[in-house]
Amino acid sequence: MHRKSLCALSAAAMLLFGSANALETSVAPKVTKLGLDAPKTGLYVGNSFTYYNCGMGGYLRAMTGKDKWIGRMITISAGALSFHDVASYLAKHDLDPYDKNEKKFDVVFLQGQSNEPIHPKRKANFEKYLKKHVETIRAHGSVPVVVDTWALQDKPEQTRLLADAIITQANANSAMVAPVGLAFAESLKQRPDLILHAPDKRHPSSAGSLLYASVLYAVLFHESPEGRKIATVCEKPLKEEDVRHLQRVAWQTVKEFFGW
Repeated sequence: MHRKSLCALSAAAMLLFGSANALETSVAPKVTKLGLDAPKTGLYVGNSFTYYNCGMGGYLRAMTGKDKWIGRMITISAGALSFHDVASYLAKHDLDPYDKNEKKFDVVFLQGQSNEPIHPKRKANFEKYLKKHVETIRAHGSVPVVVDTWALQDKPEQTRLLADAIITQANANSAMVAPVGLAFAESLKQRPDLILHAPDKRHPSSAGSLLYASVLYAVLFHESPEGRKIATVCEKPLKEEDVRHLQRVAWQTVKEFFGW
């Protein structure tokens, strides 16, 4: 083989190797595709991480447009997965407009308490109820997706710990993961000036909520959220260059995570 060809192959191999090891996790996802061609309805089960700054659901709805996707948010402040009665959420209720669908929800997202997957006293509870909820979601014909949450602002080392723990448990239940926490870490590497946390260093800023929504968009529709219009939610409008950056990072992270 020619020297030039060998150099090209070596460069490609280095690029591939670097890409495969860039994200802050040592666990590969078992499920890499949603398995739905055009999901239209979803349920977000979580806590303040999901609803903060008017909720990432507002951003996601704006990016999808009202005819492509609608979602319901059921959250409990400081709620662990064990706080949620998912079976009740998926049951039929009088006057519920979601009951008119063949399946109440196409997709159900499960977002646990911030340190629940890695806390010594809470980890077993997280694992128990993740399994229980995934089974319940499947029994109702919906697809479960587990949200990989982000590290606290002053504890970046949590990124890998959370990702490894959450992906491991999702894999054990053959559930897909939305790599939100990994996207937070990637954005902060590229743009440390763009603050993704609220002043409490825990909850998402408006930029963090948009990044969360952008990852979910990419997971749901297997396409980039780049260029999708967003609505102004609670904080002052984000700068256009910041929106482009966050949507780009979301797509890059999702593609790399799943090997798309």
